[in-house]
Amino acid sequence: MIYVEGGTSIQQRLAKDLYVFCSQALNIKKQIDVDLKIKVVEHAQAWTDHEGEGKFYIDIDKNLSIDKFITAFCHEMIHVIQHLRDKPISEKEAYQLEASLAESFKVKFSNG
Repeated sequence: MIYVEGGTSIQQRLAKDLYVFCSQALNIKKQIDVDLKIKVVEHAQAWTDHEGEGKFYIDIDKNLSIDKFITAFCHEMIHVIQHLRDKPISEKEAYQLEASLAESFKVKFSNG
């Protein structure tokens, strides 16, 4: 489940679509709750915090372009799966996977 606060109606709808897409693409089978805040983020485009018990907080900068918003959301969902799999949080892995995940989302939604 995703709860979205802030941002434009387009960003909110995009975040919900991205959540569903990333959950399926990253094969997240466990029930998770994501509280997403779309707001001004200092010193980053986005960040993720894991509270345990499948609870995550994600902030994404509201001033990002649509393309950067998509990529940042995908990047943060990669961190979510790292937490769920008890893998070390790896920026390197997130940066390696974010582009292909974002591109797959764009292709799926431009065709459908």
